[in-house]
Amino acid sequence: MSMLGRTLVTAALAGLTLAACGGGDGASEMGNRQASRGIAVGEPNGGVPVVSEYIKMAQGASCASTRNNLYVIDSKYVLWDRAGSCADNAYGQQLMGPTPEAVLCTAGQTIAGPRTSCSDDSVRALFDTMLNNLDKADLGLGAGHKVEPIGFLPESGTPIAYKTIVSESFSNIATPREVVIRDAAAWSALWAEHSKTGSAAPPVDFSRNMLVAVFQGSGNPGCGSFDVVYAGSHEGKVLVEYEMRDMSPVMVCPAVVTQPMRVVSLPRVDASGVATPVEFRKIVSPYLNFTTVEPALRTAIDTQRNVVVRDEAAWASLWAEHAGAGHALPKIDFREQMVIGVFRGPKPSTCHGGGISAVSFRDGKLQVGITDTEPGPDVVCGMMIVYPAHLVVVKRSEAPVEFVTETRTRQ
Repeated sequence: MSMLGRTLVTAALAGLTLAACGGGDGASEMGNRQASRGIAVGEPNGGVPVVSEYIKMAQGASCASTRNNLYVIDSKYVLWDRAGSCADNAYGQQLMGPTPEAVLCTAGQTIAGPRTSCSDDSVRALFDTMLNNLDKADLGLGAGHKVEPIGFLPESGTPIAYKTIVSESFSNIATPREVVIRDAAAWSALWAEHSKTGSAAPPVDFSRNMLVAVFQGSGNPGCGSFDVVYAGSHEGKVLVEYEMRDMSPVMVCPAVVTQPMRVVSLPRVDASGVATPVEFRKIVSPYLNFTTVEPALRTAIDTQRNVVVRDEAAWASLWAEHAGAGHALPKIDFREQMVIGVFRGPKPSTCHGGGISAVSFRDGKLQVGITDTEPGPDVVCGMMIVYPAHLVVVKRSEAPVEFVTETRTRQ
């Protein structure tokens, strides 16, 4: 029986907190470290900004997954520049005085369109200059002003935006390696070791950014997928995940040995020269990178729901709700694995179905494809209420999970 496509695509995020939430003792500690750079900590002192207060504000932002930067200007003002993938209020900048409540100027997206306003006209020119030069280390202010970036680590579980700097299949570095680069000298040395062409290393502003590089090593037969797939804050560290996936079932393998490598840039989260630890996680996956948990079991969950389970307690609770009594809890190693489930709710016939059809990383997210089926006009179906469901086990990742649904008509 053929399957004809009439495709409806929807997307929903599960487990993704766009905000860089948090604070607590970690924020206070980072604020204290900033004191060595001449920035006041503790009680306000002569109108000098209290850094820890601004860190808490930035960590609690509702839309700051793409950018979340703080700068102290002339030990007098604080500029906050943030952006995220939100439908409304996706970006904004604020210039503030000695406290976050002392807002002097604002700019950003509003319902009425982009808006810029200042309660103090004396700083409007300064603010406009910074808005026009957010990509520059000195914010366009020049040598007459002192600009100090404030490093801070977002709350655990928060994604960190990253950008690919280099993606190559052939490297002089022929052994697996994971590298963190925080200065130009280290970057030049690594590039000289890697490059087969002798070209100059791509420029990087290390006052704002750091690099992570991953080398797969020699011996790859040219049939694999290799990439950095996620970066985020995780238990006081920066977690960088990269995936090695066997694509030979769907690729023609070239007769060449490669040495794939990736270099990505992340915002610098080191506070006052104290390097934040970076943890690497290698995800090795086959082409079919998920396995179904007891496919013949009928679910007791009768409402539509998508779930991501990363711990034993949540798994036991979901399984009890799904399977009921008499079905032993399947063993999952949550150090290496996690569970993704889709429950499609009530459907009117036996020709209706729904389940997970694909799992892959894309744009820093783990994208889960759901394929729903429904009968065409001439298909005979059993008329009864069904509740399609699908639970799968995949390699563990801390990346946010995005569900994308496709509906197909059965003929």
